[in-house]
Amino acid sequence: LFDERAALRPTFVGKFIAMQRDEATVEPFPVREAVKGILRRIVQLLKRHRDVFYQNNTQDVAPISVIITTLAMQSYAYCVRNHVFHDEMDLLVETIRMMPHFIDRPILDGRRGYAILNETTNGENFADNWNKDERRAPAFYAWHAQALSDFEVLRDAVGQDRVSLNMERSFGSGVSGRVLGNRVNAVSDGRKSGLLSVAPVVGLTTSKVAASTTVPTNTFFGD
Repeated sequence: LFDERAALRPTFVGKFIAMQRDEATVEPFPVREAVKGILRRIVQLLKRHRDVFYQNNTQDVAPISVIITTLAMQSYAYCVRNHVFHDEMDLLVETIRMMPHFIDRPILDGRRGYAILNETTNGENFADNWNKDERRAPAFYAWHAQALSDFEVLRDAVGQDRVSLNMERSFGSGVSGRVLGNRVNAVSDGRKSGLLSVAPVVGLTTSKVAASTTVPTNTFFGD
């Protein structure tokens, strides 16, 4: 079931605009590898964020992975089927925002409870412990609110220094350092080889895109 949801392909605004034009005269945007596995990336990012958020918490109340995975894949499927997005970060934030909408609140033993059902096994409720331990549901919502806020800030951050700081807060300095280091190296290599360009909507890219402008190589004197 997860693989089926992960195979759903989102529509981004650049691709949507290109589809409205004459397909015979418009060069298609390059397919981004991240799109093929974006749901898996979302789940990985959320699990990592949860681990960092609860790393100093001595209580065993962190949301379990199967709950994060289930809510993320349900939200992702809804978002992809109903919306067009600016980019992957826009999709990521909206997927996170919609996750609580897939938590059911049935009446259990005369009171309002929680249900996150296993869609492949009848009667299995992943949130069963939420109904037994009153700390667990608030712990999920507290983490979710922080995750949504952090990813919104990361989406809107301008400049590598701000991106780096926000990533360190959410994912830890080790992971963030490796990611940003790889990005800097990729841009540097693309510039040196003459493959780096700037394209409308896409931004910096090493793929050939219509109407792109090549970024000149950088010399010691900045020429």
